[in-house]
Amino acid sequence: MGAVWAASGGRGLRLPLLLTALWAAAVALELAYVLARGPGLPTAGPLARALHLLLAAFQLLNVLGNAALFLLQDPGIGGVLLAGRALGRGWDYCYHCQSQVPPRSGHCPACRVCVLRRDHHCLLLGRCVGFSNYRPFLCLLLHGAGLLLHVTALLGPALGVLLRAHSPLHAVVLLLLPWLMLLTGGVSLAQFALAFIADTCVAGTLLCGAGLLFHGMLLLRGQTTREWAHGQRHYDLGPWRNMEAALGSRWALVWLWPFLASPLPGDGITFQTSD
Repeated sequence: MGAVWAASGGRGLRLPLLLTALWAAAVALELAYVLARGPGLPTAGPLARALHLLLAAFQLLNVLGNAALFLLQDPGIGGVLLAGRALGRGWDYCYHCQSQVPPRSGHCPACRVCVLRRDHHCLLLGRCVGFSNYRPFLCLLLHGAGLLLHVTALLGPALGVLLRAHSPLHAVVLLLLPWLMLLTGGVSLAQFALAFIADTCVAGTLLCGAGLLFHGMLLLRGQTTREWAHGQRHYDLGPWRNMEAALGSRWALVWLWPFLASPLPGDGITFQTSD
């Protein structure tokens, strides 16, 4: 894991990842507490419990696996052989890295390196999204949204009991401003934690869902975020070929398991255009 910290300048990756890990641990602890001490699962039948457990295990393995792949796969130009390549239209020079930069690539001030097919810098995980880790990023959005939605549903019964114990006005304030209710003594620390974690799970579901829809649109159009912002569609080969270029030949199956082999057809340096 030392290479992971060093790849992005160490501190720039540690802090966002640490904060995200602390929030994920808080969600897991709150869910465990609610299931052990609260109303339990929305449906208490043995079959429903087994299905909840299997779904949660599948989602969690996918989230952890894709997060690990996203962090371990360095999207930068370090280690990529650029010497001897014919420089053509679209190549640039990076004065920070003191290197020629291929088309669709760019320098990231946070990672302090040029990134192949740079899309954007992920603030939550502290690493750029580029050619080599775009697939786990998309899958992480999908399974992250699903897992957070599942957690929200599991917290629903306990949250419903809490809200019914207050007046409608206090219930709305508790949902929207749980800190205010805690500071004014309207709820206990445990009740605040339940409302706050539920709020962040809903917000996380919406964030991951919106990100998945946006990047799904970019995937089908063969664009990066920067190309979308500038209205460029030079690399749009049609929806199916665009997905194969970004996710590999087994693009339809990579959503199911993070460690499924699906080699990318390109090298991150040269790309086929639609011209």
